[in-house]
Amino acid sequence: TTMEFKKEKVYTPLAATPTHNVSQAIKYGNLVFVSGMVGEDENEVLKEGLEAQCEQAFINMKNVLEAAGSSLEKVLFCQIFIAKREDRAIANEVWDRFFLNMDVGPARYTVVAPTVAEPYLFEITCVAGV
Repeated sequence: TTMEFKKEKVYTPLAATPTHNVSQAIKYGNLVFVSGMVGEDENEVLKEGLEAQCEQAFINMKNVLEAAGSSLEKVLFCQIFIAKREDRAIANEVWDRFFLNMDVGPARYTVVAPTVAEPYLFEITCVAGV
């Protein structure tokens, strides 16, 4: 027998709402795919500076994962996007606050590239188990 999976939209008021018919996350089977999270809080106020934006993006990702029935501990893979190569140190410092003490940290891919819009300094996305 083949298992039928359906796409389920995940939403929480505890993270900013994406535009352009983009879901905060999609559950599919026992996986959750989280959209790019940036440094905006749930009121869509962008935090000031790289460290604050990183921290808020991680908090948003955590809140979306929990709304999907998952958690940071179940993150399998992350992609992070930073505007400048020298932003890596701060991004890694914030990463460690959320992932350092786990038995098995997630796999990660880091991209240094211009961000989606000028004021955004950091973005993170992930795939996690549910």
